[in-house]
Amino acid sequence: MLRQTLAPCDALSPWIAHYWHWHLPANIALPELFPGTGGELLFNLGGDLRLDVITAQSGVAASYLIKTGDMVLLSPRRCRLRLSLVAGQPEVRFISTRLRCGTAFPLLGLSLEELSDNPLFLADIRLKHSTPLLLDIPFVSQVHRLEQWLMQMLGDNLTNLPYMTQAANRLYYGENVSTVREALALNPRTMERRIRHFIGVDARYFCRTARFQHTLRQILAGQPVLDSALEQGYTDQPHFIKTCRFFTGLTPGELFTAEYQALNYYVMLDE
Repeated sequence: MLRQTLAPCDALSPWIAHYWHWHLPANIALPELFPGTGGELLFNLGGDLRLDVITAQSGVAASYLIKTGDMVLLSPRRCRLRLSLVAGQPEVRFISTRLRCGTAFPLLGLSLEELSDNPLFLADIRLKHSTPLLLDIPFVSQVHRLEQWLMQMLGDNLTNLPYMTQAANRLYYGENVSTVREALALNPRTMERRIRHFIGVDARYFCRTARFQHTLRQILAGQPVLDSALEQGYTDQPHFIKTCRFFTGLTPGELFTAEYQALNYYVMLDE
């Protein structure tokens, strides 16, 4: 089992959180990807994958096939995503670019609200991508080629981060919705309309998701569950348990197993 992560170059750091690569044997089950705040540009370099979109109300709501060589944008907001290797395929292998919140819209020119938790295959929007150039080269070289592609896509916009992307990041790191809106001199209705294009959901739901993800990362980094929850503003343990079940379908005790702590999408780690 091989997992690797790498930070972006300085020029792309306002757009990209990090790059990550998994190379896993066929018998390892992949964890679910929970509702989040950013996005994943995932390049499938291994066997064909099945992607299930899971809702709290009805279970698997839709399924997709991600074939070898496909590049897909994953941006779960109200649903969970489950990736699994199609039967008979030899191994899981993919590299992903983790987009910071609010960057998928200016990068691809598509409203995240319109995607509504569904994956976006870049071939469907006739966007050329570099998957064939990533095969059979080391991870560091893969990232170098990805960064060349991303900087070419951004062009003159590379150093011009949209103000709504900046607003989304301020919300992600804990600023009050009203404070950010007043700084932008926007009325509430305009703020909500614009933020939905950039992050896919309303601002308050986004902040709720961000708080859960901050807590999740602290717990996976080794901090006690209750301490992490209280530090992030949950009133007590039942409050966090309810939120955990809302986003994951599981209680903290059911979620934070040894298997999940060893294999998840939220800890930067080189092995």
